[in-house]
Amino acid sequence: MHADEPVLTPGILADVARVVVPRRDIRRRVQQLADAIARCYDGEELTILAVLTGSLIFLADLIRFLPLRMQMDVVSVSSYPGPAVRSQGPRLLLPPAEDLAARHVLILDDILDSGRTLAFLTRTISAMAPASVRSCVLLRKRRPDVPDRPEADFFGFDIDDEFVVGYGLDYNNFYRNLPDLCVLRDSALGGCGAGAGEAQP
Repeated sequence: MHADEPVLTPGILADVARVVVPRRDIRRRVQQLADAIARCYDGEELTILAVLTGSLIFLADLIRFLPLRMQMDVVSVSSYPGPAVRSQGPRLLLPPAEDLAARHVLILDDILDSGRTLAFLTRTISAMAPASVRSCVLLRKRRPDVPDRPEADFFGFDIDDEFVVGYGLDYNNFYRNLPDLCVLRDSALGGCGAGAGEAQP
């Protein structure tokens, strides 16, 4: 174990069924995303609009690789009340604090699943008359059953259609501190069995 790696209790590790994306791959891909975003916005000021709370670790790592003049803001969208593993549909709980008119806005989210959250936010932000609206997600689920899903302009990894936690993603507000992206054991999900086919935003 390296000195900068987190020390996790045996209890939280026992809840992990397997690692989907290890931390070393996450770090490498986040840097690649930052390079692509920097090329896209070269010479422009950028406002990154992070979706609470799942994207915060992603946000913190990404901006340290971005050599851009930028502002940051956050929004809160509720899709998963409490221990739910199926999306209940997006609702805006916390709107942007900044005036986004004439700004280049990059929506930053943790995962693209059904696409409802991304579509909802894109419509909402577009109504605020920004100069442009693009999106970046860490994970993109393979969902051939949703052919009309909106696509992100930037994405980190394609994953199978299963419920994942770690690196900011949660189940019932736990497991965000896992440094890898993981699938939980059914026993940790209270018998919900959040496997393939269960939706994230």
